[in-house]
Amino acid sequence: MINGAKLKELRELAGLTAAQLGESAGVSPSAILHTERGFDKLGLKSLALIAERLGVTVNDLLKKNA
Repeated sequence: MINGAKLKELRELAGLTAAQLGESAGVSPSAILHTERGFDKLGLKSLALIAERLGVTVNDLLKKNA
């Protein structure tokens, strides 16, 4: 399961808005925000693109206490 809080933390540390991150991963800003809130699950391809954009591994986004 994706750690939404970690996703948000990493996105903000990278200085990106949900729109900017979503655009680079090919998903909507609302998908990013819903995932951060724990309401949505991104596909593996999108998750891999997000991890790459944030400079982390997919595993980093899945850990509870990363």
